Amino acid sequence: MQEQEKNNKGFSLLEIIVVLAIVGALAGVGIPNFAKWNNKRIIANASEEVASLLRNIHATTERGTFAYVQLIFESDNEDGISIKTKGVTMDNFTTKMNDTSVSWNTSPDNRCSVTPLDDEFWTSEDTDRDELKANIFEISRSDVVFNFIGEASLCLSRNGKFYYGTGAIATGEQPENYIYLLLNKGENTDCTITYIDDEPDEKVIPQPDAWDEGGCKYVGAVRWTRFGEIDTFKWNRRDTEELSEWK
Repeated sequence: MQEQEKNNKGFSLLEIIVVLAIVGALAGVGIPNFAKWNNKRIIANASEEVASLLRNIHATTERGTFAYVQLIFESDNEDGISIKTKGVTMDNFTTKMNDTSVSWNTSPDNRCSVTPLDDEFWTSEDTDRDELKANIFEISRSDVVFNFIGEASLCLSRNGKFYYGTGAIATGEQPENYIYLLLNKGENTDCTITYIDDEPDEKVIPQPDAWDEGGCKYVGAVRWTRFGEIDTFKWNRRDTEELSEWK
């Protein structure tokens, strides 16, 4: 019996070249779009994470867990950002305020200093009290940076009675009401945000209105008030070089 001839024909060189060309074209279109989407996602997620931490630590004052809280913001281009929080309970806070010899009263300019006012000021550092440790929050991310290098702090109390700041997010003792987040990728960290003169800085977050060459393509921000109102903002520079807000 004659065996049926097998068809062992493979792909021709031309067919392989055509397939590779199609795959390359799709990758050329898809990869840049994915990179842009991922950069937006990083900024959006980081902004929401910072906002969530702010809401959580503010809630501890409203519940009465802490009477006074501090947030320490730290940023550098190598490690990214970190935020750590501290709190002092009502009984300890009342004792400090009523004692005229302690640094809360003798050095009021340092009430939000990154260096503790005294060794026992922050009750949350009592490691034997689990209920306090559960209300302390911390985040760190290497994929974003703040719009400054170094440390800054924000302090607030229940009902906004006490409200202080230090470092890059403060003017004197009064904190700004916002912080920017930048994508921690090379030139994107080289971002100088200019301010719109006719915006009331104490109410409205300054929107970027100029962009450095090659940098500052993806910008997020978190805005807060002393009463716990917290919002997030995101901007990106499109290929047209025109500023656009996106959500």
